[in-house]
Amino acid sequence: MKLSYERHNVFNNKLEEFKKFLPAILVVALAIAGISVWSAKTDGNCVNVSIDYGVLDAQNPNYEKCLPNNGEVTALDLMKTANFKIEGTEKYGDQIVCRLNNLPNPNQPIGVKGHEDYIETCKDMPAEFAYWAVFEKKKQVLPNPADLNTKWTYAQVGVAELALNSGDSLAFVFTDNGNVKYPK
Repeated sequence: MKLSYERHNVFNNKLEEFKKFLPAILVVALAIAGISVWSAKTDGNCVNVSIDYGVLDAQNPNYEKCLPNNGEVTALDLMKTANFKIEGTEKYGDQIVCRLNNLPNPNQPIGVKGHEDYIETCKDMPAEFAYWAVFEKKKQVLPNPADLNTKWTYAQVGVAELALNSGDSLAFVFTDNGNVKYPK
């Protein structure tokens, strides 16, 4: 009988210790649930698109819009449907973004410091000192507690193969002289 009484006391002591931490545990659980609900929200059936023209058109403000989308779509099809003109290269076709809305201008130098006279021909890969970087950010349905926001990453495939779904994000950033400006 004494052993049973000791076990009961040990259990009660542990229960009392647990009760001290219960409010903190509930707060954390509610925060994670709230973040999960918040991160699962989208602006409807659309893909967030950002365009930073950089040195190509410093007067033009960055483009930020959620483009309508139902189901999976490639980055190329999404942009063409929204009346953006994407030109690839002769060698790699639409896998590479050489021009976006006719920028860089095919008849004028880009004006990148150290390469002021360079004109992009779109025959092969764009120059390493002046190119369109394509970034993607996938919608995160459940948050990762170590990283509450998904990060922007370089697209690992060309725009003709880059599959996007509602809630995902796509960015085109004109990069010059290695100055990569990640989207916000």
